[in-house]
Amino acid sequence: MMTENTSPYIFPFHPFKHLEIAEPNSEIVATEIWDIDRFEPLLDRFAPTVRPEADGTPAERILAIFTSDEILFGEKAFIESWRDHWIAKIEALIAARRPVDFTILGYPFKMPVPLKTNRRCADFGEAVSLARLAAIARAVSGIHAPGARVHVFTEGAFGAFNDVDRAWSDRYFASLETMVAAFGLEDAIVLHDLNVVVDETPEFKSVWSEIEGEIEKRRDAGDPATLKALGDALPVRFHNLSNFGVGEDLLRRAYLDDGSADADALRRNIMARAKTGVVSYRAFLEARDRIGLLERYAPGALAMTVSPRAGRLGVRPLPAPSEILPYHGVPVLTPDRSQMRIEYLWDLMGSKASLTAVHWSGDSDNNPFMYIEV
Repeated sequence: MMTENTSPYIFPFHPFKHLEIAEPNSEIVATEIWDIDRFEPLLDRFAPTVRPEADGTPAERILAIFTSDEILFGEKAFIESWRDHWIAKIEALIAARRPVDFTILGYPFKMPVPLKTNRRCADFGEAVSLARLAAIARAVSGIHAPGARVHVFTEGAFGAFNDVDRAWSDRYFASLETMVAAFGLEDAIVLHDLNVVVDETPEFKSVWSEIEGEIEKRRDAGDPATLKALGDALPVRFHNLSNFGVGEDLLRRAYLDDGSADADALRRNIMARAKTGVVSYRAFLEARDRIGLLERYAPGALAMTVSPRAGRLGVRPLPAPSEILPYHGVPVLTPDRSQMRIEYLWDLMGSKASLTAVHWSGDSDNNPFMYIEV
C-alpha cells in the first residue's frame, strides 16, 4: 500500500498533484542565464549559517545543532534517545583531536521519470541541500578546531534496480563535483561515488546477493518488519523506475491508474519491477551495514540521514516548505524569492503558473537550473 507517512527506511512518498491534467497549462514567460554570483544570495537565504548554542561542553554544543529547528528532520526522540551514544562518539573524536566527520547517503541521479524532471545534471535544489550540509560542518568546525566534513556517498549504484544506465549516474556525479567547486563547498563536502566504492569492494556484490535471498525468505514467511520495510519503500521505487520509450501521457495514465488497457498493462509491468527492485534496495542497505562499507572510507564518522531513524542524525535536506528531495523534481522559487520548494515537473507545468526559467552559465545541462514564479 502506498503511504505518505515518513518511514524509518526511506524518504516519504509524495503523490503527484496534477496527473489528471492531460496537457501542460503553465507558461514560461521569460528565460534568464545567471552567473554564479546571482545564485549566492539565494544560497545564503536557503542554506544560512548555522549558529551553535553558546552553553554546554563542545560535544553537547555539537549535538545540539542536530536538535535545532533549522536542522532537525523527523522526531527529536530519534536523536535524544541516543544522546549518550552521540556524546561519547563526539567526545572521543575531540579527545583524539580528530576532525568530526559525518556520512550521508543520497544524490543517486536525476530520476529517469520525465514527469518528475527533464534534467540529468544536478540543479539549484542540490546546491541548496549540499550547502546546508556544508553549513553543519562549518558550525562544528567553529566549535572544534580540527574541523568537520560531511562525506556524501552518492547512490549511483541504485541504478542497478532503477533500470538506469551507469553513464546516467556518472554524468550526475560529475555535475555534483562541478557544483561543489563552483559554489565553494570543498572545505566541508567530500563526495564519494558509491559506484566506485562498490567496484573497490569485491565482496560487496556477493553479500548483496546473499542478503537478497535472506529478505525474500523473510518476506515469504510473512515477517512483519520485512513486510513493512518493503511496503514503505514500494511507492518510491514504483515512481522512480525508468520507462524509456514510454510517452509521458501513457506514463501519466499508468501512475493515475485510469483503468485504460494500455495504462493498466504498463502499471502492472512497473509494479512487478518495483517489487523486485525494492528487495534489491533493502538488500543493498543491509549489505552496506553488514560489511561496514562507509566505515572503510570515513572511519569513526557520525551517520546522518534524510530517512529518520534511531542511531542516525536526521537532517532536513531543504528548508520548509520543501518536501521532495531535489533529485526527484525541479526547484521553484516564489515571486519574492523568499521560499523554495521542489515540484514534480508535470505538477509545475499543470499548475497554470507563469514562470521564469533560470539557467546557470556554468551548467552542462540545457534544461532550466531553477524556476521562479512570476
